[in-house]
Amino acid sequence: MPLRLHHHRLAPAPRRTRAAASWAAAVADHARAGRHAAALTVFRRVLAAHPAVAAADELAYSALLRCRDARLGYQIHAQACRRGLAASNPVLACSLLAFYSADLPAAARLFDEMPRRDAVAYTAMMSALLRAGDWARALALYPRMLSAGAGPPTEHTFTNLLALCASRRLCCHGRLLHAQLLRWGADLNLVLKTALVHMYSTCGFMARAHAVLCSTPDTDVVLWTAMIAGHSRAGDLQAALRMFISMEQAAAVPPNAYTFAGIITACASSSAQPQASQTGRQLHARVFKFALEHDISVCNALLNFYSKSSARLLDLVHVFSATDSPNVVSWTAFISGLARHGKDEDAFAAFAEMRASGVQPNSFTVSTLLKGCSSSSQSFLHATKIHAYVLKTSLGSLDVAVGNSLVHLYSRFARMDDAWAVATTMASARDSFTYTSLAKGLNQIGLPTKALELLVHMFREEVRVDGFSLACFLSAAAALPSIEPGEHLHCCSLKLGLSSQVPVSNSLINMYSKHKCLENAKSVFHSIREPSVVSWNALISGLASNVCYYEALSVFEDMTLAGAQPDNITFSVVLYACAHGGLVDIGINHFNSMRNSFGVSPQRSHYTLFLDMLGRAGRLTDAACTIEAMPIRPDVSMSGIC
Repeated sequence: MPLRLHHHRLAPAPRRTRAAASWAAAVADHARAGRHAAALTVFRRVLAAHPAVAAADELAYSALLRCRDARLGYQIHAQACRRGLAASNPVLACSLLAFYSADLPAAARLFDEMPRRDAVAYTAMMSALLRAGDWARALALYPRMLSAGAGPPTEHTFTNLLALCASRRLCCHGRLLHAQLLRWGADLNLVLKTALVHMYSTCGFMARAHAVLCSTPDTDVVLWTAMIAGHSRAGDLQAALRMFISMEQAAAVPPNAYTFAGIITACASSSAQPQASQTGRQLHARVFKFALEHDISVCNALLNFYSKSSARLLDLVHVFSATDSPNVVSWTAFISGLARHGKDEDAFAAFAEMRASGVQPNSFTVSTLLKGCSSSSQSFLHATKIHAYVLKTSLGSLDVAVGNSLVHLYSRFARMDDAWAVATTMASARDSFTYTSLAKGLNQIGLPTKALELLVHMFREEVRVDGFSLACFLSAAAALPSIEPGEHLHCCSLKLGLSSQVPVSNSLINMYSKHKCLENAKSVFHSIREPSVVSWNALISGLASNVCYYEALSVFEDMTLAGAQPDNITFSVVLYACAHGGLVDIGINHFNSMRNSFGVSPQRSHYTLFLDMLGRAGRLTDAACTIEAMPIRPDVSMSGIC
């Protein structure tokens, strides 16, 4: 039965007795502790015993508003307005603002009607705007508060706005707030220190975050964990480990579950580094010391770590088995690890088991599963079932991650009608990745003209052309008989400021080489500040394919002198140039230098090219000896050379 606060005759509020004040305090204590039913019960008793006192007690009103009972809140608001408490009592007004935080227009009207707005009221309105996602108005409210002379900002004012700056990567605003905090002489307690460290570390300014950490001696596990998480996001494993050691040894602060999750995530992000795998395993062992091996955040971090860095599938399976109640993050990391290990069938089975256990996949789960599909027909069949699930649940109707994964999948299997159908349903969610996948698929099936037509769609839809998409379109232009489209794309790269990107330059070298414009290809190569091995390979291949064998080998010598490390493709092109140029002795030297000088193990393709070179020169005895000595089994093509 709802409370009828309005049925009492309104009279001037009597002086509160000590007994009545204790009732109100009891209501506030229950509400503050989250015991909302108990708070309502106490207030009903107060209302029955002292109706006039209870109906005029703003302390009880403020406490009851925390109970989030909509009907009761509206009654309290009406009663407060009739008695003039909403305008005269700032504490009650701020409680009403917090109550209306889910109804932003109502909160804004209440805020505008307040005759006296102090810093607490402004902070409450900022909180309401932040909950509604209107971060720009929340941020603009701060200078308005200062110009209105509402008093010094509170601790909650700074923590709310600093959290906003962290979430939106607004480092300039965050630095201004830091300066304002110092200007007002606010006490830099642990709450404010943590908010500042979180803001600076999220924005990537770890030196400033460290300066805040060292500004006062007070620290706790939350503050240290924020520093470790910042270094983890920056991919700096060594700095994260130094923070972890300093926290335990210098500050004598024991880590918690979130600390371990942050440092293990840093190991996962640095999985390419040799020491990352060993460090992650050592941290896994330390987790047991603190009895955190079943904590969901730690388990999820370990699953992510082992899915990225471990060559043993059992490591991933053991951690997942130790997770008591896996959530969607756990299942997604597990599925991702199975896909990385080439266990497509197991990944799809895990997806089915996840749904059967009552955990609903999100768009990231689906996109991860689709991206991990191999090129087998069975995996494609499973992927189409996932597509059916997406359509049934409407999970990917407007989701760019799922849509792009499906477009990429169908394009990879040359199912361009299906890929285009998915891209069509994405409507305004299409981005550069969508069009790049479509262009790759069209290039793959030999339709470069259709691929280039997608560029027109991108410009019409104002989709940003990035370096990867432009490189894909340049590959399409390279397959055309006319060089004109490729030259237009070169001009486009200059206009868009993408010509300095190495993937674009590599594609330009390839395009000009295929159209026999070697001077243009060499000009593009020389414009690259730091050529990659792909850049060198593109130029050497372009020269060799245009019968410039000596020049191709000369560029290879330049490559080694420049300190670039040749790879398998480099030596394939070099052996091709030697074979077709009749440079047998040079080719033998380069073949022998593969393993001895550059540590590149000859593959089947290299032996085929080498034997072809010997066969063209009529050195059949050397070719036969090579076949007998090579560590791989010869195939029909090799035997045919001799």
